[in-house]
Amino acid sequence: MRDYRLFIDGQKIGTIANGKTKEFEITAGQHSIVAKIDWCSSPELTFDLNDTDTKTVLIGGFKNSNWIMPLTIVIIVLCFVLTYAFDSDYLLIPIIPIFLIMSYYLTIGRKNYLTMTEI
Repeated sequence: MRDYRLFIDGQKIGTIANGKTKEFEITAGQHSIVAKIDWCSSPELTFDLNDTDTKTVLIGGFKNSNWIMPLTIVIIVLCFVLTYAFDSDYLLIPIIPIFLIMSYYLTIGRKNYLTMTEI
């Protein structure tokens, strides 16, 4: 939904939307690249670049986000429906691990929120 901001050697070089491809020209030498979205980012990826080299980097959401996010929505809805159906607050307990996972990626693990791999 939101664009990733790309930084090479600490300088913003542009943005890229999810599922899109972009090319950037940079000078030869050793560089580091980081992708950011809001206050979260990817781990820093360092690479050496020659005059004739081309590097391809794949940027994505946090690890296992393809199944964690839909599963989270299903569990939360199911917990609330069952809580009202059986009038028990104990059925909200399955939400705790989901809350902890999300809290990790938004606080301590904020620099691992995005993945970046060289392909």
